[in-house]
Amino acid sequence: MYRQFVKNLENFLLINYKENESLNYRYKLVKSLNVLTDINKYNELQKTNIKKYNEISNIIWSLQENTDKYPSFKMFSWELWGYGFDGKKEETLDKEKVDEQLKIIDLLLGTKYWC
Repeated sequence: MYRQFVKNLENFLLINYKENESLNYRYKLVKSLNVLTDINKYNELQKTNIKKYNEISNIIWSLQENTDKYPSFKMFSWELWGYGFDGKKEETLDKEKVDEQLKIIDLLLGTKYWC
């Protein structure tokens, strides 16, 4: 499931790329998830950009908390944990943004963007 997510994320970014990223809100949301494709990038964030690290850690935590709503998150969150991604709740983040990211992750765990 993790490999499928990575491939679908790459394809989503290619399909939805625009010169001016600010015109495409969903593209920006997905691009922010790109760090989930590489554990080294994720670990580097912890040292260089704690705000972004906390955002991604909160997404991982949210995946684990929403397995009833999105059943595919159960296996995906286990795979992320197996690769070394850790979830941590962050109260100060925009809940609407997190909800949108979760919807997009659910979409990317399917086969819609599989090429």
